[in-house]
Parts: sequence; C-alpha cells; structure tokens
Amino acid sequence: MDRVQLIALLLLTLSSFMVALDSTIVVLALPVMLTSLHTDLSTLIWIILIYILAVTILSTQLGKFGDIKGRAKMFNLGMILFGIGSALCGLSTNAIELIGFRAVQAFGGSLMTSNTMAIASDYFRPEERGFVFGTTSTGWNLGAVVGILAGGVITTFIGWRWIFYINVPIAIAGFIAGVMYLRDRDVRVRQEFDVPGAITLGLSLGLYSMAGIVFAGVGFNEFVALLTVIGTALLIAFIYVELRAKSPLISLKLFRIRMFTLSSFSYFFQFMANYAILFLIIMYLQGVRGLNPFEASLWLVPGYLLGSVSATLGGKLADRFDARVIASVGLMLQAVAYALYDILLTLTTPLYYIVIISSISGIGAAMFFAANGKMVMYEVPSNMYGIASGTNRTIGNIGMLLSFIIAIVVSSAAIPRNIAFEIFVGTNTLTPSLMAPFINSLHMAFKASLALIAVAIATSWSRTRVPMAQQRKVTNKL
Repeated sequence: MDRVQLIALLLLTLSSFMVALDSTIVVLALPVMLTSLHTDLSTLIWIILIYILAVTILSTQLGKFGDIKGRAKMFNLGMILFGIGSALCGLSTNAIELIGFRAVQAFGGSLMTSNTMAIASDYFRPEERGFVFGTTSTGWNLGAVVGILAGGVITTFIGWRWIFYINVPIAIAGFIAGVMYLRDRDVRVRQEFDVPGAITLGLSLGLYSMAGIVFAGVGFNEFVALLTVIGTALLIAFIYVELRAKSPLISLKLFRIRMFTLSSFSYFFQFMANYAILFLIIMYLQGVRGLNPFEASLWLVPGYLLGSVSATLGGKLADRFDARVIASVGLMLQAVAYALYDILLTLTTPLYYIVIISSISGIGAAMFFAANGKMVMYEVPSNMYGIASGTNRTIGNIGMLLSFIIAIVVSSAAIPRNIAFEIFVGTNTLTPSLMAPFINSLHMAFKASLALIAVAIATSWSRTRVPMAQQRKVTNKL
C-alpha cells in the first residue's frame, strides 16, 4: 500500500467514524436537548429522522453525480459540508433550526457515504478491497463506541452543543487532506445528470419514507394512504422517465450484474433485521430495566469493540477465500444472536447476557459488511462505481428506515406509540403492567428479524462462488 492509498483509506475510515459518532452521540443527548430547546418529543425526534430520510433520498443521485463531476471532489465537498452542518447544529437556538441544520449535515454525509465504495474501488484492486471495507467498518464501530462514551461525558459536563462542535476540527482536517491527496483515478462519465429521474425518484422515496414515519407515529390513516399512492405514482413515473432517458439515473445495466443485485439485497434484508433489533434492545434496557441512555448504550459497547476487530479480520479472510462464505457466516452468527434473544430475553434476564448476545451479533455484522462490501463492487465496471455505490447505500438506508418503523410498530402493539417514542429516547420507562406485554411484542420482533436474516443468508449464499483472491478484470462496458 503506497502513501496515497494509505491516506485514502484513512479518509474513508474517518468519514465512517464521523457518521457513526454522530448517530450514537445525538441519541444520547436527546433528553437534554428536549429541555434546553423547550420543545416536544414529536418535534425533536426529527433530529434523528431527518438524517435517515435525507441520506435515503439523496444517496443514489449523489453517487451518479460523483461519476459525472468526480468522486473525490464530491467526497471532499461532503466532508466540509458535514463540518459546516455540525457547526450550525451547535449554534441552533430552537428545534426547527436544529432540524434544518441536521439536513445540511445529512447532505454532507450523503456526499461522503454515497461515494465511499466508489473511491475505494478506484484506489484498490479487487483482491485488496475486503481489507479496505473491513477497515472502514472498523471506523464505523469505533465511531459508535466513541459516541456512546463521549456522549455521556460531553452532555453532562460540557453541554449538548459540543456533540456537534466535536465534528468541526475533524471535518476541516479531513477536507484539507482530501484536497491535497485524493484524485479521481478514472475518466469521468461524459453524460448529463438525469434531473427528471432525480426529482421523481427523490420525491417518491421521500413520500414513502414520510408515510412510514407517520404510520410508525400515529398508525394508518388517510394521510398515510395519500402519501403511499402519490409515492407509487411517482415511482411509476420514474421508471417511465428512466426507460426513455439518454443518461438514466439508475441504468438497468446495473441490475443485470447478478453479484451487485444479490449483494445489495443482502444489505437490504440485513439492515432491516439488524437495526430493528438494535432499536428494540435499547428500548428494553431503558423502558424495562430502567437504565438511562448512557447506561443502556454501555452494555452494547463490547459488541461494537469486538465488531471493530472482526471487521478487519473478516476483510482479510474475504481477500484470501470466497467472500460469499465469509459474508454468509457473518449473517449466520447474527441469526444465532436473534434466536438467543428470542429464547433468553425476559423481565429479569441478566444483563451480561445482552453483552454476550450483542457481541455475537456485532462480530457477525462486521464479517458480513467487510465481505459483502467487496462483492457489491466486484463485477461493476469502473465507469459505474459512483452510481453503484450510491444505489447500494440507498437500498441499505431504506432497510434501516423500515427497521425503525418495525421497531415502533411492534412495540406499539403492546404500549401507546407516544410512550414507545419516549422510551426510545430515554425520557420515560414502562409501568409494571405494560412490561410483560412489551416483552411479548419483542419476541414477535425477534422472530420477524430472524426470518429477515434468513432471507439475507439465502440471498448471500445464492451468489456465484468466486475465487476472490484472484483479481478479475472487468471491462468498462457490459
């Protein structure tokens, strides 16, 4: 690995670290922000949702934009926008400003994450990418751990605004290094940006996402139905536009690549299963066991730490052996963890059980991400790296959004939705009469997630076996 490759890897890992840091640190600070900004929970929850929503809507478009304008340039722009958005979040005087500035932060994060896989594929050969994706997964896990540990300290002793300010110097340093060292190593795609396609797809995903969020919050109503119908109409319009576009936003050629399609849908089902479990375990620790957000998160730290170690190891194994096997074994470990949750979780389960089970899940997830990331890009021609990276990110984030909806809907089958939201952010606990029904609803979710992870395993295993240690030359045109 030469110096430029090393810096590129450090920057990609740093971006994963920053995004993960901000996801865990923000959740821990919500109760304090609720009081400081004199707002209500239904408004403040959008600090989390706006980020998921923006990344879901923007990733495909920004991945394509990277192919046209330059992936390194878009990544660097994302880095500095993430820093600017973080600074503005810290300066917010009310909840509406904070939500708006989180959208700026999300735009920057989308520019980085939608081009990460593409840049990794530009700078590293196929037989090196398992290690690369394993290392970036390590950055994600370490960011989540630092967010948990630093979040409680910063919020308690310094102030919640500094959970955003902490990103600013990191973003500035990353931006300067990126401008100095990152260069686009492939010829840019000589085509126009598909504006009609971007608008119709963005609006469609946005309306579907809004429908899911409203459904999670208040249940099915006419507004949810209207959002779904309009979203579907726009999706049909998007397909119509794409079939006739000279430079489509999502080329149908991309989904003719069997490895890309199956790997992306493995991501989708893993995200949908995994994040629902994570949300619900946090709700269990806070709502049933009475822990505050910081204490609840501490019980999950060992899983993140073991995941950090396993990600790099899994990446190295994926470079030496069949990555399909490594990814599928990782998913199987997660299936074991979900089965253990279903069997063992009760009102009085020893909390060290949570540590053990979440560690099994963390190791499995890390192995999966390292190997699957390699396979997503393996057969994609270099002139489609950006759109492939962005599309894969969009598919994963749709799964994450559905996970959040699953978590709230399942928990609200036993408890009122407003209480479910309050438990999630750590501002309330369950009364004794609601604890048993809530536990029963959790077991329904564990079974559902086990079924989803089984689909992910089947999808992962159905990929063609490839000797991943050998470099395969892929032409730029299919």
